[in-house]
Amino acid sequence: MKKHKEETGSKEKKKLFQRKKKKSDQIVRIEELEKILGEDADKADLEAVVSMYMPHRRMKNFASALLRLDKLYLWLLGAILLIAILFITAFMQEKMGNFTINLNRLELFRKGVSIASDGEFTDATARLSANTVADATNISVEDLPEDLDNLDGEHNGKNYMAYTYYIRNAGKEDLSYIANVTLDSYAKGAEEAVRVAVWKNGERTIYAEPAADGSNEPGCENFVSHDVVCSFTEDDFAVGYVNKYTIVIWLEGDDPECVDSIVGGSVEFSMNIDSDDDDETNLFVKFIQDIKDTLFGDKPISAAGNDAPDYYKDEDITWENRGNK
Repeated sequence: MKKHKEETGSKEKKKLFQRKKKKSDQIVRIEELEKILGEDADKADLEAVVSMYMPHRRMKNFASALLRLDKLYLWLLGAILLIAILFITAFMQEKMGNFTINLNRLELFRKGVSIASDGEFTDATARLSANTVADATNISVEDLPEDLDNLDGEHNGKNYMAYTYYIRNAGKEDLSYIANVTLDSYAKGAEEAVRVAVWKNGERTIYAEPAADGSNEPGCENFVSHDVVCSFTEDDFAVGYVNKYTIVIWLEGDDPECVDSIVGGSVEFSMNIDSDDDDETNLFVKFIQDIKDTLFGDKPISAAGNDAPDYYKDEDITWENRGNK
């Protein structure tokens, strides 16, 4: 009889285990196992039993997870090391950052003012950009070529950035604009030894950060502020006028602040051309006026908004036949 009871109890325990096994996502508490096992609880390894009913804690899966973690850890370390090497290599040399020219699209471009990298305005646009000069080192102003203002577009040298572009008014009306050359970013004190030469219609001026004592660097004008290199105001930019700008940037080797500590430094500049008129008309009114002009053929604009408007129909305006020649 006793044997029969033991067999019956054992069967009931198996059924309970099987029931729990079907619900593998449940967590089996140790107290619950003690109740199921009854008198046999003292003889059982409860941690082993719990592991059987918690698949994520099985030793095999756990070991595999550790193995995978080790591989991922090694890959992660390798990736970090590679990035560190690339980062250090990238900053081992000085470099000139990108130089961009940005024309206000709403107040100038839509009115027929545009910029281009050549005097014929082959690809008139509202934005131009020069490439980075990598692995640049310091040079003297005396080492710069003499024909920098005679070349169009991007004409970088080994250790300097050079870009020539043109701005014209082929638009609706005479207007005025302001052009600011700005220092957008810098690193490791490279801005203290940088030089920015600007030719406007053939006349050159060189700009630099003030010397250590606050005076002008030899042969240079001081930056307007730490972030603004220089500013040009064109009060009467009439229809048919074209202006030419050449910008050259380099690290001046004769500057006392051109020291070893700036190795790996960088600078990035831009030239931003904005309207000098305070037009308080809201965008919606301007939009309606442009649509009206387009529908009635009165100074129409490009529907796509990407092509440079050319309202001056008498002849093509170029650097050679400009009205302010």
